[in-house]
Amino acid sequence: MKKRLIPVAVAALALVAAACSDDDNGTADTAAPTTADSGTDTTAPSGSEAPGTTPSGDCTLTEPLKIGFAADLGELGGFSDGPGSEAAQVMVDIINDAGGVGGLPVEYVVKDIQGDPAATQRAAQEMLDDGVNAIIGPPFANTGAPLTDTVNGQAPIVFMATTDPSLADPSRGAFLSTFSDPVQSSAMAQFALEQGYTSAVTFSSTDDVYFSGNPEYFADAFEHGGGTMIGDYAFSLADADFSTQVNDISNLSEKPQVLYTAMVMPQIQTLMEQLDAAGLGDIVVMGADAFDATVVWSAGDVANGVYFAAHTFPTADNDVQSFLDTAAAAGANIETISFGALSADAVQIIAAAATTACSVEPDALISAIDNLENLKVTTGSVTYKGANGVPEKDVAILTVENGAPALVELMRPDYIAG
Repeated sequence: MKKRLIPVAVAALALVAAACSDDDNGTADTAAPTTADSGTDTTAPSGSEAPGTTPSGDCTLTEPLKIGFAADLGELGGFSDGPGSEAAQVMVDIINDAGGVGGLPVEYVVKDIQGDPAATQRAAQEMLDDGVNAIIGPPFANTGAPLTDTVNGQAPIVFMATTDPSLADPSRGAFLSTFSDPVQSSAMAQFALEQGYTSAVTFSSTDDVYFSGNPEYFADAFEHGGGTMIGDYAFSLADADFSTQVNDISNLSEKPQVLYTAMVMPQIQTLMEQLDAAGLGDIVVMGADAFDATVVWSAGDVANGVYFAAHTFPTADNDVQSFLDTAAAAGANIETISFGALSADAVQIIAAAATTACSVEPDALISAIDNLENLKVTTGSVTYKGANGVPEKDVAILTVENGAPALVELMRPDYIAG
């Protein structure tokens, strides 16, 4: 296990709601503005080399790198792709202000897929027809799989927010910019055991593999480490009440010490409030990265003491805070920490591939991404070589203190479920 302990410190964050603009056809084409157009300073984050450059500086492209974002700006996916699509624009501006890729400015276009598989396929074909060289993908498999099927190696896809390992397939040009669900849930199980917790329950939903897979991976890793799983409680994404499940837990002869779920807000807030009302407030609630994505700390006092997996957190070892400050100065509406920074990573990964290959041809870009090693990005560094499309990355375990997220530790689990 690679593990670094960091003292818990509260970071108060000024959060603003993600805003997106659509055209009459439900898509938004956004050409990257110049620095003069935006009126903001888009200097590369401190401590990072300007993306899109090579040590030798000898790459000159004859046509610009064009990045498309198949963004799910609908009700379910908007939590990641709202801030993510704006963050990608900020990173494109940073790269262009530093000289672009291969001597040419990067172009950027957003297509809103609204969480619809058919709209995803149409958007993918439109982007390919428009000459997009690489695509940033949406967070869930119901749109991610149709995107990969339509693109099918005609351009690399970097899934910015998804943690579903089934979407990673370098042979078809598909990569994640995140750790996977087995990794994050195994890390949370290991963390729970290391805190001395020995019994747990999970809440899961079959509405999407994200909401069912994460609890299964947690249970696998928790039992592997010697913990006892007492049970799993089903819910639907349409549920607004969990009193039946809470009553069942109240009637258990042995109360669990931990409850793990991949729920999103506001459902998790309702569940925690009902647990408190039933006298079960001592159960430690732990969650997957959805807690980060949907801002669990906004639930108020009931969220204090919650633990959850996150993709990053501002530290002296990364450029996250610097990037967020640059994005704020540019007027970008980035509500979450991780999903703005991950989108910046995705753009940097694609830019680095174009620079390394000195090409925007699909096969060259795909091969270059698949062979990247120790690439410095906003959240730290990523390696794809030998990783089958899923980069090896630390899991940031966060807690909520006084209504704000705080970093507890960074870890990579000893055992990975599944």
